[in-house]
Amino acid sequence: QCCAGRCVQTGRPSMAVDCFHADEHCFLHNDPFMSSEIHSVLCVPLKVKQKVLGCICIYSNHRHLLSPEQMQLVITFANEAAIAIDNARLYEETRRGLELKSVLLRELHHRVKNNLATVAGILSLQRRRTRSSEVRNILAESVNRVQGLAATHDLLAHEDVSEARVDDIARKIVGVANANLSPPEKHITVVVEPSPVIIPSRAVTILALAMNEMISNAFKHGMAGQSEGTVIVRGREEDGSVIVQVIDTGSGPISEVNAEESAEGNGFEGLGLSLIKHLIGDLGGSFSLRREVAIQSEGELAKEYLVGEYTVAEVRFPLVRRNHA
Repeated sequence: QCCAGRCVQTGRPSMAVDCFHADEHCFLHNDPFMSSEIHSVLCVPLKVKQKVLGCICIYSNHRHLLSPEQMQLVITFANEAAIAIDNARLYEETRRGLELKSVLLRELHHRVKNNLATVAGILSLQRRRTRSSEVRNILAESVNRVQGLAATHDLLAHEDVSEARVDDIARKIVGVANANLSPPEKHITVVVEPSPVIIPSRAVTILALAMNEMISNAFKHGMAGQSEGTVIVRGREEDGSVIVQVIDTGSGPISEVNAEESAEGNGFEGLGLSLIKHLIGDLGGSFSLRREVAIQSEGELAKEYLVGEYTVAEVRFPLVRRNHA
């Protein structure tokens, strides 16, 4: 067994002189590329937590063994090299694991999206078959919610599965609302203001559901009795919190009702309001509904659309940043 083999097997340094030519077990024995001027070798194990990863061999053209001080210097270098090699291995394993997890999560989001689309199709079919207008309205709302969730999972299936931008979520939900809730006889302009705020995946689906309720109710209740209007969706970060607003230029609703009235299901003050409060509450956040008056300090996009009074539905919740370390 050669010096390198003994070093790896025992986990201890090994030195030899002229082993390349005299020792037939040496892995460099009679190697034509081995210089005849090389005479001695020191093999030091690369160890991490008593695990031998390999060895490092130092060759010399002198026929002598290294002193203990020289050997200790090589051992110190080998220990540092072993740690670096092990860290690189762990990093690569972690990277591959994360890539696999990302692929699996994307596939999961894709399948969930398809399943939700199937559910929405079944609900739509049932809606067309029912004669009760009340049941049709309830099923229509359910279809809109399911399609909003499906759109969000579609976003996560194609983007970073661990996070998403607030404005990207808003565009997905607005697309569903425009398709399902915007009557052809009405001219409703929808503006999604650019927002670089990024939220983690757990908050993505919750915000998507809450945003779906706010946008849907802006269409159905805020714009009730109006032939045209504007809905603006904006998001920002403020003092460690995410703030998302859905603003409409309609006339309704201007106040919240009590829990008893909400439980009875009175339009926006019913299931929609309760659902938003419950969802955002799970994120440690809050929901508010108020009327405001347009002022000159509004955002550039909003200036073009906001005139007079408008309704603001707002959710805010703590921003938990993803650790990129």
